Amino acid sequence: MNYLLRFFDEHQPRRIRVIENTLRNRRTVSTLFWAKQYGILGWTGADRSLNREKFDQLLENLVQDNLIKIDSDGQAVLTTPGILKQEELKSEEYQPQFLDWYWLANTNRVERRLLLGVQVVSELTYHNRHYAPLTNEYQELQLVKRWLFNCRQNIIKQLTDELKIFGSSLANADERLANYFFYSLIGHQTAGENILQLSKQLGISTDQMPVVKQDALLAVAAFANSYRGGALNQLLADLLTETPLSYSANQTLMLYQRGQTIEQIAKRRRIKANTVREHLLETAIVYPTAINWDQLLPGEIRQQLAKHYQGDVSKWQFKPEIVPGDQAAFYYFRLYQLYREKQDD
Repeated sequence: MNYLLRFFDEHQPRRIRVIENTLRNRRTVSTLFWAKQYGILGWTGADRSLNREKFDQLLENLVQDNLIKIDSDGQAVLTTPGILKQEELKSEEYQPQFLDWYWLANTNRVERRLLLGVQVVSELTYHNRHYAPLTNEYQELQLVKRWLFNCRQNIIKQLTDELKIFGSSLANADERLANYFFYSLIGHQTAGENILQLSKQLGISTDQMPVVKQDALLAVAAFANSYRGGALNQLLADLLTETPLSYSANQTLMLYQRGQTIEQIAKRRRIKANTVREHLLETAIVYPTAINWDQLLPGEIRQQLAKHYQGDVSKWQFKPEIVPGDQAAFYYFRLYQLYREKQDD
């Protein structure tokens, strides 16, 4: 419950379903846009196993404790006790270092693959052929077996050297993060510490441990991504994505970058024009450096919208009668919000 409190604000009403969908990695354009406005975009996919029943129960606990209040539209703000509680918790909260890599990988899969890979190399180091490997999907077992076979000549030294380098970089970011990572590994005669043990070892409360875990796994994914050809990269490569975009949005972006219009892309990809617009909005939210804003949002449209919209973009109201574009009016409205936010930043 304390972990969830960090996602609310005293001044900005926040949609509770946006927070839930962000944590669960339900990446609709609306969720991505509002997650960006709330400053929580980096938490996308941080708790993929979260279910609606559990989330609503945690919210109900916060309401009963008078820490937040939720209106009839499903928007929540901190109460005065909630503000005080949030301030009190700030000194205890673990501050993530690697949230910018939220898009790089599904950390649940990275964890399963990594723990199994480290375990088999550890047992190999001791020439141990008789042990029970971590329970995992058959496909994952085969992938790790193939990785071990392909790297068998140098795998022990290569993985050991990489983990030393990675551990040093983690310690530079936060020593507790490095300790969490290595204490949680499984290997020869080493079971890996559980959450309660890790919490005591690191001096971090148990409700903050999922944050530490997510941060450590994003860190190792980022390291594997940058250490091309290394043991960790070969182990995790197929789990790492190339861009923050979904596959389909990235296909749309590549065609748009080649100068094709929305209608041409829709025809070529056999999708609706509105779907193309959603892909471009997704790009503007999570990968704004990949687009040409003059091409995406022509100057005459910006000038027209500037006459009616100023100030905090999160408080703008869409008015179809003053936004050009007919059926694409909301698309231009949302783009202009993102453009103005980018300019203000």
